[in-house]
Amino acid sequence: MCELLTANQGSVNSIPVPNLYSSHEEADSRIILHCMYATQQPTTQKVIVRSPDSNVSLLLLLFCDAISKPLIFDTGSGNNTRQLNITDLASTMSKRLRDAIIGLHAFTG
Repeated sequence: MCELLTANQGSVNSIPVPNLYSSHEEADSRIILHCMYATQQPTTQKVIVRSPDSNVSLLLLLFCDAISKPLIFDTGSGNNTRQLNITDLASTMSKRLRDAIIGLHAFTG
């Protein structure tokens, strides 16, 4: 189950979002579903995903064609954070190469 939280004059509202319901256990891959949903919203200008997990960056790279807005990966911790423009990075690689990278990662971790 997923809820959209909005703040309005000191109160927080919670609205169920049926399009984001998922029985998939892996949070890393559910992030892609949330990114795709966010790009369908008229006010979304870009999508920023915050995670220290390299698995997330590879999934974003693999699925960035399905995410129609600029996609930024914010990663690291403490004073060692950085933002990677996944959309720009993907544009320098063929889809075939991106598919191969995720396949290689499945074997190597």
